[in-house]
Amino acid sequence: MPENDKAPLWRRLRRRLPIDADALGSLRRPSFIYLLAQQFVSLAATFAISFASVAKVIESTGSGVQTAFTILSVAVPGLLFGLLGGVTVDRVSRRTILIITNVMRGLLAITAPLYFHLLPEQGLFWTILIVNFLLSAVGQFNFPAEAAMIPYLVTSEELLAANSVFNVSYLAAIGFGSVVWGPLSVRFFGVEWAYFGSGILLFLSLIALRRIPKDPAPRERMLRRSRYARLRHVATLVADIREGMLFAIRNSAVSVAILALISQTALALGMVAVFPVVMSSRFGIAIYNLPLLALPGAVGAGIGLLILLSPLGNRAPRPRLVVIGNGLITLGLLGLTLSLTVTDWGVTGILGSFPLIGTGFVMAYISGKSILQEEPPDYLRGRVISLQLTLNNVASLLPTVVAGWGLDTLGASAVFWAATVTFGLLVILTGVWVRRFSS
Repeated sequence: MPENDKAPLWRRLRRRLPIDADALGSLRRPSFIYLLAQQFVSLAATFAISFASVAKVIESTGSGVQTAFTILSVAVPGLLFGLLGGVTVDRVSRRTILIITNVMRGLLAITAPLYFHLLPEQGLFWTILIVNFLLSAVGQFNFPAEAAMIPYLVTSEELLAANSVFNVSYLAAIGFGSVVWGPLSVRFFGVEWAYFGSGILLFLSLIALRRIPKDPAPRERMLRRSRYARLRHVATLVADIREGMLFAIRNSAVSVAILALISQTALALGMVAVFPVVMSSRFGIAIYNLPLLALPGAVGAGIGLLILLSPLGNRAPRPRLVVIGNGLITLGLLGLTLSLTVTDWGVTGILGSFPLIGTGFVMAYISGKSILQEEPPDYLRGRVISLQLTLNNVASLLPTVVAGWGLDTLGASAVFWAATVTFGLLVILTGVWVRRFSS
């Protein structure tokens, strides 16, 4: 029997897949595995809460505008605290930030049944907005800390692949929280207990965090002596934020990644504000069953992941992968729009559009996030990541509100066509940009 045949089944299967062997090297690092575990658990809890809040508002009001404001209650804190979170991550132990923020979010979520039942029914909408705002505000210090910690846990040779694995785990956690944990919690236990269960998950993430070694002290900026200590620290904070912005502006790959990612986020939040309402009112699909429509998108996501992990995907320039991925999203969005507005494809056409969207999203999102983790030096990484997160929220405010308003006043057709054309134009813009700085 050949020697290769004696290898375990999973190793023989891995050799047959078009995956670069080095892409899995970081998975041999226990500390990196613990980071992935806590990221998956805490992020799944976060998106389960988001699903539960949107489900409750749609069920209670059926309003696109109120759904949009529910989504914005998660986005606005990024606008207010995102840049501050990046500066903090570059100055404080990332592990410490992760522990503190998960404890705070866990306490907020686990006490939800208490204040949901104490407050009158007419105040539920505002309660959801306030709780979501607080959870998201704390999260602005959590998300960049996770990404900025990766270089401390893997070797420089494994960093490229580790970033890809980290972002795959990120998307898988979003899918689990939004499609599995959130819908099941809402269906069988109710919205308040979806919050409670997610709070339990946030506390469970501390088990993995305790096993991650503390990262070394970040860079400390030297300060001139001054009688005005508070003004001095404010000036330093502003200087740190400006330094991160200038790096992003001057680095073309980072600029392209940020533009692509914020356009994705604006599209996603706008669609979340209108798609569930349309599917519920037009096809009578219950809100907790809507994630089942995304299953073909999961198949597409798997295809996109195989492309990225293949030798071809590892060799291709990441900015180019970003543009190709967003181009596939545009094609899928066009199919979705046609299915809802022009043709009689209905649910069949929608299901057929999601594989393209899933493939493109994984390719563009993981490639864009990897650029933001690989291009900046260590002392700037947190600020660049938080800048992208902040711009995500800035760029999403108007489209989300307009999408909800447009659905209530102009109808689904106008909203979906506007989204398709606008996103397609942004893809063309980034494609031209990539071609210019690559030549």
